[in-house]
Amino acid sequence: MLSIPTSLRPCACCAAAVLILPVVATLRGAAAQATPARPPLRSAVFPADTGRVRVTHAAVFRALVDTVTSNLSRLEIHVTTLGPGESPHPPHRHAHEELMIVRTGTLEVLQNGATRHAGPGAVIFEASNELHGLRNPGPDSATYVVIRIDPHDLPIPGRR
Repeated sequence: MLSIPTSLRPCACCAAAVLILPVVATLRGAAAQATPARPPLRSAVFPADTGRVRVTHAAVFRALVDTVTSNLSRLEIHVTTLGPGESPHPPHRHAHEELMIVRTGTLEVLQNGATRHAGPGAVIFEASNELHGLRNPGPDSATYVVIRIDPHDLPIPGRR
């Protein structure tokens, strides 16, 4: 066993730190690099009755997809069933783009101060950073599919 004189023990600790810590940091870095990122989504079918369901006072949300693809940092798809007279949330804006496809019912679509109506089969496009909102004006529920599109180079707020 190696015996270190008492007067040199503080130096031995410093020497150990200088010699060992870079190795530990390198191993941690290698482990982090070895952890594979989530693989991109491959071709798939997502049945309408699958996914997580979240219920609020205004709507039922069924999450179908939330992942990366070869071309997108995030692809998120969910189905919303919105009650009569309800909105899923107040008008807002965000950096990503969205497509909405109306399956049943009618939606009032607020886009930059203009209100439009969308019925079954209509496709709604919400551009990046434009004010938008939805409301179901009808006496019945409205169901629509939301497709969120985040390209790889989309700036994330708060990150540089």
